This record gives sequence, C-alpha cells and structure tokens, in this order.
Amino acid sequence: MDRKAHAVGDANPMFQRFGKRRTQQILVLAGLLLVFVIIHLATGSRFLTRRNLGIIVSHAVIPTFITWGLIFSFTSGMIDLSIGAIVVLASNLAGILGLKFGYAGLIVGGLAAGVALQALNGFVFLKTKIPPWVAGLGMAMIYESIGAFYSNMAVRSGGMVVSLGSQLRSLGQLPYNVLMLVPGLIAVYILFCRTSIGLNVRAVGSDIRVTKEMGIDPNRAKFLGMLVCGLFIGLGSAINQSYVGQLLPRTGLTTVSTIFQPLTAVLIASSMAAIFNVVVGVVIGTISLSALFNALTLLGVPSGTWQEVVLGMLVIAVTIVSMRGEEGVVK
Repeated sequence: MDRKAHAVGDANPMFQRFGKRRTQQILVLAGLLLVFVIIHLATGSRFLTRRNLGIIVSHAVIPTFITWGLIFSFTSGMIDLSIGAIVVLASNLAGILGLKFGYAGLIVGGLAAGVALQALNGFVFLKTKIPPWVAGLGMAMIYESIGAFYSNMAVRSGGMVVSLGSQLRSLGQLPYNVLMLVPGLIAVYILFCRTSIGLNVRAVGSDIRVTKEMGIDPNRAKFLGMLVCGLFIGLGSAINQSYVGQLLPRTGLTTVSTIFQPLTAVLIASSMAAIFNVVVGVVIGTISLSALFNALTLLGVPSGTWQEVVLGMLVIAVTIVSMRGEEGVVK
C-alpha cells in the first residue's frame, strides 16, 4: 500500500502540471476565438462570413503543407533556412513539367525537386557537421543563385520564367486546394505518429544519447526525416505554382522570410500540444495565421510593414508560451 501511495503521490504532480497546462491552452484558444469575434464586429461583420472563411482556409493550404514538412526536420533539430529557396525552385520545376505533362507533371515536378533538394541538404548538413541553420543559409544562397541564373537564361533566350497562364490553375483554387488537406493530414499523421520514421525523428529530437542506446542511427533518422520533409514541401510547391501561375526567383536571402510563417505555425502547434496532436495543431496554427493576416488586411493594416511587425511579435509571444516549463532551448 505504501508503495502504491508513494507512486500515486509521485504521479499526482505530473498530472496536475499536465492539467494546468491543458487549462492554460484552452483559455488561450478561447481568447483567440474571442479576438476573432471582436474583429468580426470591428470589420462590419465581414470577417466571419462563409466566403471570407473559405478564403482564409484556402490561403492556409500551402503554408500547411510546408509546415507539415518542417515538423519532420525541425523535430530532429535540422533547422533548415533554405526552405523558401527550395519552394521557388520546386515551384518552377513543377510548372515546367506541368506544361508538358499536365497535373501529373505539376505534382511530380514539385515532389521530385523537394525531395532531391532536401536530400542534398541532408547530405551537406550531416557530412559537414556544420550547424544546420548556418549550412541552410549557404544552401539558400546557392539555390537563389540557381533560380536567378535560370531566370536570366530564359530572358536572354527571348522567353520568360515559366508561367502557367490560365492552365493548371485548379489545384491552387477552391475547393480543390482545400480538399488536398484531407489526404495530406492522413498521410502526415500516419508518417509522423504511426511509422518508425516519425518515431525515430521524435526520439532524436528528445534525447540523442538515449536514441543511440535504443539502437537508432541518429543520422539516418535525420536524413529520412528530411526526405519526408521534402515530399510535403514539394507538394506544397506544386500547389503554390498552380495558385500563383508564375513565381519569380529571388536573391539576397529574401527567401528566408518564407520560413517565418511555417515556423510560427510549428510553435503554435507545440504550444497546444496538451489539447491537439501536433499534426492537427499545425492546421489550426496555419489557419489562425491566415485569419490574422486576413483580419489585418480588412482593418487596413498595410502588408509588408506593420503586418510583419505583428508576425514578429506573435513569434516571440508563441515561443514564450511554447517554452513554458521547458528546460534549455526550443529546437
């Protein structure tokens, strides 16, 4: 009896902390919903309309796929800042193959580029042993240069960067882009929560020493995680190309800013871990961010300046919430 009482006594603080954390997260979520109701009233009842909600969810699709990819790399500590540059190259390859082979080429082109570039990144990160975020900046500059070279070559030959025009645009539009979320959610949940790939990635991110004692090769786990990351980034790139029609290359590390919204969504998902599975939390995070930017636009807040300030403040606030009770740094 004493042992049982002692065990229950040890467990109670853990359950109390978990219950307190869940209550805090429910209150935060309720507060967010209240803010959206207030915004709806402040915008003359234009925010929570059926049409506007459809736009919000539609704009969240591409960031959702990219963020799903990020949880496989970021969880294992592979913080890759070249994601934005990869999206640009993968989108353009998706467009090139799409114009030749239709929607099949669009999707295969995005997937092939996403996986290939993430595989290259994984090889560089693991072989050089350079901190991934540093190596990622270097790879971003290389990928941006490749995009710029392709653009210049296209212009010199009398053409232009691949443009879909009015072709192959359905995948990036309602309702088809939103419908893509269903198989995407199922696939990422199975891979992240029900396969050895996801288990090993989470194990590496938790404690690499224990991971080695379990017989798991950390480098192999990280590399496979980056390959899966490439799959979802590639699919997001294909949808992105279908949505924008033409994506111009960017230089000067301007593609790095692409990572901030998915990173914020990852942090939001982590901060709600006591309520939702991280895979579902990502969807809630990206939709919440899409709703936030939509609301700021309706309120007349200029994009590119004050909207970015709000995003930066949100990154700090969500990081503080997600780190509560954690020792060390967020990976």
